[in-house]
Amino acid sequence: MGNQQQQSTVFSVLSDVQNNKVKDAKIKYQRTVGVNPLPKPGKLGDENTVEGKQTLLTKVVTKSTALTEPFKGFEIYDESKENVAEMCVAKKVDTFQEKRAPLQELKHEELLETPMSVAENYSPMSIDKSASLILVDVPIPRNDRERFFEVEEYQEDILIYLKEAEKRNRPKPGYMLKQTDITHSMRTILVDWLVEVSDEYKLQGETLALAVSYIDRFLSFMSVVRAKLQLVGTAAMFIAAKYEEIYPPDVSEFVYITDDTYTKTQVLRMEQLILKVLSFDLTVPTSLVFINTYCVMNDVPDKVKYLAMYLCELALLEADPYLTYMPSKIAAGALALARRALNLPMWCKMLENNTGYKVDDLKDIILDLNKTHVDAATMQQQAIQEKYKSKKLHEVATLAVTELSKTSLDNICEVLCNSSS
Repeated sequence: MGNQQQQSTVFSVLSDVQNNKVKDAKIKYQRTVGVNPLPKPGKLGDENTVEGKQTLLTKVVTKSTALTEPFKGFEIYDESKENVAEMCVAKKVDTFQEKRAPLQELKHEELLETPMSVAENYSPMSIDKSASLILVDVPIPRNDRERFFEVEEYQEDILIYLKEAEKRNRPKPGYMLKQTDITHSMRTILVDWLVEVSDEYKLQGETLALAVSYIDRFLSFMSVVRAKLQLVGTAAMFIAAKYEEIYPPDVSEFVYITDDTYTKTQVLRMEQLILKVLSFDLTVPTSLVFINTYCVMNDVPDKVKYLAMYLCELALLEADPYLTYMPSKIAAGALALARRALNLPMWCKMLENNTGYKVDDLKDIILDLNKTHVDAATMQQQAIQEKYKSKKLHEVATLAVTELSKTSLDNICEVLCNSSS
């Protein structure tokens, strides 16, 4: 009887709780939506209803049983029960610090400096003027490429690797003889236009040199009609920009610079064809790469460097005779001619050791570059000349040019050989 009374009491309590919950939910929902949210009640004989009541009955009984158990209070943290070993370590750490009252100066401050200290002398954000003055006197690499060649321990190995790589992927010097619809003058016009494109989008000089290398290598294997020659140049420039630049122009930009002569699909298809013909061998050392290497290894002045770069870019305009020379030899000849134009000794023992070329080995390339340099002012294509008239590049295109004969070059070489010996 007692159990039945207890169960009836529990059911009465349960019904009151359910009724209150239903009323609250109904009032709340009617206020917000205005519709009765309660589901239709199930039949009394429904199994789910019986099981739900039994489960809820079990929870209520368990809860009532838990209430009858004695309440256990929270355990109190006692500092005296801490690990004795840890307290000993803490005491050893604090031996150099004396007890102090709040808001008093620290003693032994020099022992309390940490990487996060905000003292003026030790702050990571403070500017050490003495250090900055020292750095000004040291020659700082001007770009990442020069910084790469600054590692003296690897300079010789890098140069050996570049000279091996330039032999692997070379265009054929006489490929224009097999082209039926294009000529050397068309190639020169194309390269001059690519110079304007690179200047318009502020691309690196190495991007231009790579694009011309890709064009020559592609034309060495594929015959192209003149109507598609500009498309080849555009796709080659697009590939070179994606290889060399941090933020290359989008393909739509290259479509725009052709005055919509070609579509985006045509440029992308030509890109695929060039990559397939080149077997995706895009890492090719150009003459500008060797110029940077030589200038870093030999601490060449900026004006000499820019004049040598100017001569190398002029050499890009002519396939004949410059495709017969290695890029490393073109760079060495341009450096020698630039030194002579700026009243410096044309060659020296250090340059001979660092470049691997003697002055006698450079006679032919020096004469060819000198002829191109003399003719630069009267050429129809003037994009490179205008580029190197800027103050940023020391206006090297405006320097006076003197023609160098074979006899005078032989005399200079003889003098240099005697002085070095």
